[in-house]
Amino acid sequence: MIELHLLPAGIPGDLDRNRPVVIIDIFRASTSITAALAAGAAEIWVAGSLEEAASIKARLGPKAVLAGERGGFKIDGYDLGNSPMEMTSAAVVGRSVIFNSTNGTRLLRRFDPFPYVAVGSLVSLKATVSFITGFSVDPVLCCAGQEGLFSAEDTLAAGLIISRLGRGKAEMDDAAAFACRLVELAGDQWRQWARDSEHGRCLTSIGMGDDLDLCLETDRYDFVPMMTDGRLIHQSSLEK
Repeated sequence: MIELHLLPAGIPGDLDRNRPVVIIDIFRASTSITAALAAGAAEIWVAGSLEEAASIKARLGPKAVLAGERGGFKIDGYDLGNSPMEMTSAAVVGRSVIFNSTNGTRLLRRFDPFPYVAVGSLVSLKATVSFITGFSVDPVLCCAGQEGLFSAEDTLAAGLIISRLGRGKAEMDDAAAFACRLVELAGDQWRQWARDSEHGRCLTSIGMGDDLDLCLETDRYDFVPMMTDGRLIHQSSLEK
């Protein structure tokens, strides 16, 4: 059965580690991570705290890029914020990026022991679906939420992913079926629904509204970031 967890707090501690896991934080960690790897970043190190990010930076050296945010804004002393528009080749190509966000990276760190973890996003929608369908077991999708609270935009993104799997609702848990129904209700207004979410309104109010256009674009990229040994890499790197 396809499982969807709408809040990090609801994720059980006894998940089967052989199931594929998709982490969803479209505003904006999932999108920024994918954009950074698409722009040529060598790898994304996932930091669960400011202290951990500093420790990774000390280990990797001065060429490593610090990227992240708190409350939507770039962390003081960091090279980049959590904006997919900042993830340019000039900023990241060939470099290790240490990424530290309010919601997404904390959730990713919870799945360090799991072998099949991908970062799902709308900018890699087809690739995310392809990742899931490559397994014979059902996936677990986890929404990062917004500081522990329900996130409408992540739920809509999850619904778009699940609805493209072509499964019947009998093969979904209630949260997955609800997310699909939400997408059905939204119809061609789903982008506006995401923009009107609390997080979308917050980002717009602090001058980050332009990021939403990119975050809500579908299939800009043809890969998903995959987690291995505490870092995220371009899917094709795993295939070499």
